[in-house]
Amino acid sequence: MKAVGPFTQKLWETANPVYQQIISCQFVSELAAGTLSKNCFAHYLTQDVLYLKKDADALGNLSKLASCNEDRLFFEKLQNDGLEVEQIVREEYLTYYKLKEATNQSPAFADYSDFLILHSRESTYEVACAALLPCFWIYGAVGNSISAKNVANNPYQKFIDTYSSDVYEFYIRRFIEIVEKNSVFSGNKNKMIEAFVLSTQHELNVFQESMLLKNQES
Repeated sequence: MKAVGPFTQKLWETANPVYQQIISCQFVSELAAGTLSKNCFAHYLTQDVLYLKKDADALGNLSKLASCNEDRLFFEKLQNDGLEVEQIVREEYLTYYKLKEATNQSPAFADYSDFLILHSRESTYEVACAALLPCFWIYGAVGNSISAKNVANNPYQKFIDTYSSDVYEFYIRRFIEIVEKNSVFSGNKNKMIEAFVLSTQHELNVFQESMLLKNQES
């Protein structure tokens, strides 16, 4: 999904060096090739369940900050859908891949969750939106990159297909449009850019952390 205006284009260009690290990192490359170790995948997926709960909380906070009713309803929808996805991942995907639920967040996932919650509680609406956008935009772009490199009979195909729907693409575009709209009269453009880039770095950090499990026993 592309930028919809000059500000979101600047966001993407500024964060692009980190995004390039993400799509070339070992976790993403091995996921696309179907060679990712089960330990690495298990860490990511089980932590994702816990992360999705916190992300939904942050989206709920964002809906309360929304500058118009349309935005408020959109972020409420994202919050509710996020909770539904969390339930599906926990009840269906963990069972499918025969994984046990995680009870505590790992350092990288906790840092990312705390970052989003903090912005949703303490930042201005436009900065908080910019901080939460990479969870959708960057993640969606990574999913498209993986799909483009994907191999036949990939054991992780069920997970790869999760974020490739038309509905998810619609959510991403709408979110980008909101951030572009917010930037027009914002006096916090630099803070918006900083939040977006830092959030993108957190995306990279959780992938890198998951690879640390490669040599541990199942």
